[in-house]
Amino acid sequence: MKLALHSVSYSGTWGGQARLSLVDFLRKAAALGYRAVELAAKRPHASPLDLDARELGRVRQALAETGLQVVCMASYHDWSTPPEHPDMAYREKELLYFRAVVELAAALGCPLVRSYTGFFHDGPLHREQWDRCVRGLQEAARMAARHGVTLGVQNHSCIASHPDSLMDLVTDIGEANVGIVLDAPMVAEHRLPLRETVLRVGSCIVHSHLTDFVRRTRYRYIPETVTYAEAGLEMIAVPVGQGDVDYAEFVAALAEIGYQGALAYEMCSPLVGGGSEANLDRCARQSLAYMQALLHPQETVPA
Repeated sequence: MKLALHSVSYSGTWGGQARLSLVDFLRKAAALGYRAVELAAKRPHASPLDLDARELGRVRQALAETGLQVVCMASYHDWSTPPEHPDMAYREKELLYFRAVVELAAALGCPLVRSYTGFFHDGPLHREQWDRCVRGLQEAARMAARHGVTLGVQNHSCIASHPDSLMDLVTDIGEANVGIVLDAPMVAEHRLPLRETVLRVGSCIVHSHLTDFVRRTRYRYIPETVTYAEAGLEMIAVPVGQGDVDYAEFVAALAEIGYQGALAYEMCSPLVGGGSEANLDRCARQSLAYMQALLHPQETVPA
């Protein structure tokens, strides 16, 4: 299994989080000890709008200098599409974006493009939105196949979030180059057993992201009684191995099915310690060290 760092971690997406350019991110990943990366195919990083021939050349040069491999391009889609104004060519827009990302992946020697499924929209039936996702992903998969690229569908959005539903969705798509991006935190969030889930999804798994979290209870102040009431749970990210996800069990299960793909660490939400570059670096180093220790227990890796 290959460990990678996701560029979204240094995208400045979450309030106060440090933001690096794509080339600076590549240099950062190599300096932290990573040998592979996943690139967010949106601004401020690998957006097809910005990676013209000149910028793509700079990225290729940085990859050559650092020795990094691009293992996945993360593409961001909602294939269920909003129900309003069906004349607005929503699916065509998604497909144009996807095609541009696949072309970038091919240009960078990347074998995999990740896609979401779709978010649930009020109004249309769930099955109608499911079918929209299937049709969009079928056409996307055929685009990817023409470039020798695999399409990895992630258990992230509302449609097919449950791993069993995701397997049903991939079956309905019915294209040979479509696999599953199975992330342990989403399995844990569904309160499912990690090992059994990995074994059930099995050879369909083509990629996975690494995040870890702890739960914090939120409270609401009630002035009339001068008391506090619980107002739900907040999940906040911590380095891998320091939270609620049992990665020892997850990695052991992946090894059991012979998984040889990548595990990409991503800081894609607020972190304990904040979003400074120093804290992002700390979390990335500690997560890499923890995962290397799991994958290579006979080796000593400094944190």
